[in-house]
Parts: sequence; structure tokens; C-alpha cells
Amino acid sequence: MTDFIQALNFPENEHDKEGFRTLRRALEDRSTERLIRASQDVLTLLSQDGIYMDDLRPDRARPEMWRRFAQGERGRAVAALGGIHDRSSLVLAAGRMKKDPVFRDAAHHFLRHFDRTFMEFERNASDAEIVALANTRTARAFMLIGRVAGTFD
Repeated sequence: MTDFIQALNFPENEHDKEGFRTLRRALEDRSTERLIRASQDVLTLLSQDGIYMDDLRPDRARPEMWRRFAQGERGRAVAALGGIHDRSSLVLAAGRMKKDPVFRDAAHHFLRHFDRTFMEFERNASDAEIVALANTRTARAFMLIGRVAGTFD
């Protein structure tokens, strides 16, 4: 679980040897590899607009809310998961979602993989592990893209 969570946060910088080792180990699992690749694609596309997950400070949703999402609840019932409120990031991402088919496809691909992988993760995760995952760059991208895509409407 710890390696999985750390891999979803990606290495801190080019000198983070442990982060790269963890990422390589996580890429050995096929479903984890799919989510990591989808996350990398979305993070790269967002960075082209100057949107970086480290700059975002989302509201924290309780583990119970994440569990409800993993168990299939959508819309307003899990709206607290869309804790990104940075207006410029939301506007830029929404504009890109409407006008850029490559971004839109990558975003929906990412959301599907996050959804599937998180459902599996939640089954065996403690509340502390869910909180740790929610603090990753991948989870922040999910919060942002999910809000833009209407996952929490």
C-alpha cells in the first residue's frame, strides 16, 4: 500500500532515487501501471497551462466520503471529493476540456482508471491510507478533473 501511494505521488525531483525505485516497482502491476500512465499524461497536459498539483490546496474529504465514491456513489453525494477550488486552474482545465479533444480524451481515460483502481484500493485500505492517497498528486488531479468533468454534480 505504501509503495502504491508513494508511486501515485511521483518522485519529488530528478534526485529522488527512492521515489523512482518505488515508481518502477509500482509499474510492474498492470492496473497500477495504467493509472500511473494516465495520471502522467494528464499532469503533463495540465502543466502546459501552468497547473501544477503541488500548487493546489484542496479541501480534505473524510475517508468515509472516499469509501462512498469507491462503492459507486456519484454526484452531490460525494461532492466533497471535488475539493479543488483554485479558480484559475478550474477555468483553464474546463476550457481545455471543451476545446482540446486530446486533453478531453486523456482526462476521461484518467478518470476511468482512477475510478477502477481506487475501487480495488479501498477494499483493503485503512482510513490513514485513504488519507495518504488523497494527498497525492494523482488524487489532486482526480479532484480537479473530476470537478471539471462534472463527476461531483
